[in-house]
Amino acid sequence: MSNKRELKKYIVNTCGALAADMIMTGYIFSAVEPTDVQKIINHIATLQAESLAKCSLSFDKTPHDFETGAQYHKARKQYFAAAYSKLLKDFNAEVSAIVKEMNEAIPEEVKTALKEAAAE
Repeated sequence: MSNKRELKKYIVNTCGALAADMIMTGYIFSAVEPTDVQKIINHIATLQAESLAKCSLSFDKTPHDFETGAQYHKARKQYFAAAYSKLLKDFNAEVSAIVKEMNEAIPEEVKTALKEAAAE
């Protein structure tokens, strides 16, 4: 992500899409347990809140700590790039775990019916 605003939008949009998919799945297929849907939605909400909170960070150095302004800006840019990269990597790993939970919550007969419908 090129800046904090885009990163936050990505997090909110991804979590929103995951939650919408899970709610629709629970609504459409009665075989999906409502407790599983609720548990997964809570996991998504927690992920979103924690990830957004981690976006607010600050560079702990000042321009006076460097010889030139260019060195300060370079170090600051590297710091934020590394921090946001790590946050994004952790976020995507957690999204993968949530998708696995979602797949486990869907019963086999529903998966089979969806595969048959897609084949037609």
